[in-house]
Amino acid sequence: MQQSALNNNDSIHRYLNDLRRYLARLAPHESQEVIREIESHLFDVIEQQEAAGNSADVVAILRGFGEPRQLAAQYIAHIEEGAPPPRGFKAIQSMKKSATATLYFAMAVFGFSTAMCLLFIAGAKFLLPESVGVWSTPHGNSIVVGFVSVPPMAMPEVMGWWIVPAAAILALAVALLTRKVLSVLKQHM
Repeated sequence: MQQSALNNNDSIHRYLNDLRRYLARLAPHESQEVIREIESHLFDVIEQQEAAGNSADVVAILRGFGEPRQLAAQYIAHIEEGAPPPRGFKAIQSMKKSATATLYFAMAVFGFSTAMCLLFIAGAKFLLPESVGVWSTPHGNSIVVGFVSVPPMAMPEVMGWWIVPAAAILALAVALLTRKVLSVLKQHM
């Protein structure tokens, strides 16, 4: 049993080394990603076969992946030329897409709600001028920003009416930055 496990590990190691050699055209991090993906798929198939009560035929599994040179050529074509991904590469791509989609929507909610809050502060200054502002302690140790029901006592207002254009400009900047980030994330979805 030990000898067959050693032979299996040796076969896997040899296959991955051959694949690594044929992937030399790629950047090192891309090559490592491909190797990790193939290794992960390989061990997943072995685990599935052993869980079903069968002994894992590593040589047959490796044959299923194809020759290392052909598999490397498919990955290189996919990464460099945009060819359809080899079998198995789709799992990582779909994971990246779902993570990017989650980040996309989280960024949209965070960025645009921050911009809306800043616009609310700018507009609220007109309705409740005493309750909206920026206050500082006499020694400058602490600061209060925003919309308060009772203005802090013995704390001078720092910005006065300048909070309106400052909050509006900041809201615009946050909204534009959010749109830029969302356009970059959309390209990766």
